[in-house]
Amino acid sequence: MASRAKPQKRARARRVKRPSPPTASTPWPRLEEFFESGEANITLGCIDRIDSLRYTAVASDEYNIYVALVRNTGESLLQLLNRLEAALGPAMDEERYIDEFNGPSEPVPSNPFAKSKSRRY
Repeated sequence: MASRAKPQKRARARRVKRPSPPTASTPWPRLEEFFESGEANITLGCIDRIDSLRYTAVASDEYNIYVALVRNTGESLLQLLNRLEAALGPAMDEERYIDEFNGPSEPVPSNPFAKSKSRRY
């Protein structure tokens, strides 16, 4: 008996599925992205038992504090986390850091050796 040749399968053009971006497991995707970077710290709590810094939220890494928020009167923890999420995007993307611990500071002049026009000697 003669052996039959097996029919060959036709190669189909396959569609390559592009990986979809991972979905956030929390309602705060920027916080999650920041945390998963590996060097990030997100801290909630009291700082040195100072009454004005009892409820704080800080996002930092080894070198920078990106966002330091103080909980407002009547603000819930959920609202504080939402503010942290909203502030972290510009801090990471545009280097617009927020520091509510120390209050606003004067902007740094582009030329540190230039004399400020507002100062009078």
